[in-house]
Amino acid sequence: MAKKIIRHELVSVNIPANSTLTKFQIPDLPNLREVLTFGFQVYTIDEIAKDIISQSPVLSHTAVLHNSYMTFVNYGGKEFLKQAPSIIFNTIQQNGIAGVTNWNEMDFKSLIGQRINYPKSYIEFTTPPAIGVDQAFIFSVYYSLPLLQEKRDSGFSFSNKG
Repeated sequence: MAKKIIRHELVSVNIPANSTLTKFQIPDLPNLREVLTFGFQVYTIDEIAKDIISQSPVLSHTAVLHNSYMTFVNYGGKEFLKQAPSIIFNTIQQNGIAGVTNWNEMDFKSLIGQRINYPKSYIEFTTPPAIGVDQAFIFSVYYSLPLLQEKRDSGFSFSNKG
C-alpha cells in the first residue's frame, strides 16, 4: 500500500558564511508545532541547487550526507533520536545513462507520528559546513495534524450532513 502524504513543509536552516559553528538549531516552525511527524527527507545540492526560502545555495553532498547528524527532541524534553546520521534521511537516488538523469525517491524516512519540538532539535556537523557564502540545510517534513485539529482545520466532519 502506498503511503499518503497528508501535509508537507519544506524547512530551511540558514548556515552563515564562514561560520565556525558546528551546531545549528532548527527554527521555530509554527505550522509544525505539536503535529504528528511521519516522514523526513534531507536534500543536498545534487537534488536541489537553491533554497526557495532563503535563495541560498544548498549545502554540498559531502557536508550534508557524510558530516551532519540530526537530533530530535520531543515536547517532554527527551532526545528521542540522537545524532542520527543525515544520510539515513536522504533516500533520493540519481540514475544516469548516456547523459540522461532520472531521479527516484526510494522512500522518505518513516517515522511513526512523533511530535518533534523543532526549536529544541538541532543539526550537528563534524566540521563547520559553510565556506564563503551563506548556505542552506533543507529538509522536508511529512506530517498530519492531531485528529481533532485536522477536523477543525478542514471544516469537514463525518457527522455533518449538509
